[in-house]
Order: sequence, then structure tokens, then C-alpha cells
Amino acid sequence: MKQLLFILLVSSTFFGVAQTSNKKKVLVIPYSRFEFVSEFDMSEIAEKNEITEDKVFLTYQKALLNSFEDHKDENFEFVAPNQELFQPYTKFIKYKYDKYKGKQYNAVDIKNFPAAEFTKLLELHGADFVVFVTWYDIQKESFTRGGKHEKRAPYAAHYLDYDIYNLFQQKVMGKAKVKAEANVPNDLEVSFKLLRTQELASAYDNFISHIVEQIGKPIE
Repeated sequence: MKQLLFILLVSSTFFGVAQTSNKKKVLVIPYSRFEFVSEFDMSEIAEKNEITEDKVFLTYQKALLNSFEDHKDENFEFVAPNQELFQPYTKFIKYKYDKYKGKQYNAVDIKNFPAAEFTKLLELHGADFVVFVTWYDIQKESFTRGGKHEKRAPYAAHYLDYDIYNLFQQKVMGKAKVKAEANVPNDLEVSFKLLRTQELASAYDNFISHIVEQIGKPIE
């Protein structure tokens, strides 16, 4: 009986590892400080998150990367760049205003990224794809609260541009102003205007689900 349990345990562990190893790994390169803009004052965002203004950019960037790494999907696994490994490649990454399938957006410019170096970057992270988040824009919108006294409450809308490339440096998809949609907010979330990163978790996860859909599409 003990031998049978041991065999079952080893088998389940093996198949669990095998299942994980079959996932496609996706490297996520976040936006830089120059690609992060907001209609809300940095002081208000800082206050909602109980941080100083100089930490707003990194706090948001870290929250987005954490959401990518925590996202559960049976086919894809997301990884943030290892800063030590990634640093030598930052010089090859630029941004430009461009079009993809007739739609304008802030695109990544990797025309001067040597193919061998691009492949090496992905291989260093064990990745099959790379997602460049190329723009992050927080806009002022409003949310209508229902009930006896219906009113509009100020609310933050989070829009992101991105590019997806495969291991062969082929563009899979590029999109502009994809909204990180939150679930229907409760009163607490509305009171923080969706500026606190802890309320953004579900919005980021929905955005990442959209990314997953795009990665699986064939290149046109």
C-alpha cells in the first residue's frame, strides 16, 4: 500500500511538472517613465496609495508586473525581466508613434535590435514571446452609481498600448488604448477612484486575459 501511494505521488508530481513545462512563456517588458501619463495629479495618486509621489511610477509598474506573473492560464506563463540580464538590451528598445492594421498607437521600435540579440534575450528568460507595454494612460472618467439617488462619481480609466512579438522577432499584434476593465466597483473602490493598486488587480487581470487571446492568434 505504501509503495502504491509513493508511485501515485511521484506520478502526480511528474505530470504536474510536465504540464507546467508545456506552457509557453511570455516575457513582459513594462512601459518606461516617459510612457506613463495621467490626467490625475501624482499627488492624488500618491495619497490614495499612501506613498510619496516619486514612488507612483514604480508602484504601478510593479503592480502590473505582479499581476502578469500571478495570472493563471493553462497555456501561457508570464515573467518579468530579470533586471541584471535585461539591462544590456535596453539600448535596443525605442518607442515611436506608428500604425498597425490602420490604427495608430505608441509602438515599440526594435528595428535596431539585432536578431541574434533579440533571440538571446528571450532565451535568457526561457520565453517564446515578448509583450512590450508601450504606453500607460490614466484618464478621468466617471461611473454612474445606481440606487435611490443616482449620481456620477469620478473614476480613473486605465488605458494601455502594447506590442507582441514572437521568438523570431515577428510582430503578432499591436494595439492602442486597451482599457484595463475593472469589475463593477463597490463603494470602497469608487471612493478611491480606482487609483489604488490593490483595487486594480481585477482590472489588470482582465487586461492580461485580453493579451492571452491575442498571443494565440496566427500572424496575418
